[in-house]
Amino acid sequence: MAQAAGNLIEVTDLVVKYGDHTVIDGMSFNVRRGETFVILGGSGSGKSTLLRNLVGLMRPYSGCIMFDGNDFTQMSDHDRLEMRKKMGMCFQGSALFGSMTVAENVAMPLLEHTKLERSTIDIMVKIKLELVGLGGFEDYMPAELSGGMRKRAGLARAMAMDPEVIFYDEPSAGLDPIVGAGLDMLILKLKQTFSLTSVVVTHELPSVELIADQVCMLDQGGVAELGTLDEVKRSSNAYVQQFFARRPSEEGDDDARYLRTLRGDVDRD
Repeated sequence: MAQAAGNLIEVTDLVVKYGDHTVIDGMSFNVRRGETFVILGGSGSGKSTLLRNLVGLMRPYSGCIMFDGNDFTQMSDHDRLEMRKKMGMCFQGSALFGSMTVAENVAMPLLEHTKLERSTIDIMVKIKLELVGLGGFEDYMPAELSGGMRKRAGLARAMAMDPEVIFYDEPSAGLDPIVGAGLDMLILKLKQTFSLTSVVVTHELPSVELIADQVCMLDQGGVAELGTLDEVKRSSNAYVQQFFARRPSEEGDDDARYLRTLRGDVDRD
């Protein structure tokens, strides 16, 4: 399968199952190089499962994920591990190791995956921490940082290997609006400075307004709408309109969705 010019990631007819239950059903979209691609959707829409497939933590039932011109779904485990070195992951809870300093957390990917001299790694860690506004915090422990600072430290670690793409899982979750807006501005800064590709899973509509180049709206394992934020907002899809209007479901609708999630028809997000 040839990769279209300008696309870093291509997802074609992706199907993911847990046992007999289909979680993602024939999903297709492209992520262009240098853009911020936002994945939206309610609980049970398939966001978490999609993210796990995009970063190679799962193998789909069928379909294709092309990354940088290579079929990520058909690679050997060794080749997938090598390809994942081109990706950074910023976890919802930062996932910093509490027994390690901030600098040690950021250095870990470099120590594990490169043969660089320790002095070179120390310089690279310092640069990454300064990039996210944490210069001077190298020797702090994660417990000594605020929630926003831990998110930034996690982002510095995701940047350690100079990846081609960073995946964010709810980057603003648990942050107050001011700190969350600062993290959004940092995502924009990385894009503008390094032409970095970002894939962001979020529920935060103010963040989407600020950072999104393209929005992929999921519902029950499929793509409900795909396009710019303005295009998605103009969608005739009833669920998309309800989501952006923050309009409660009719009585019984939420219960029905919840029951489908419990049965495994959709992702337990």
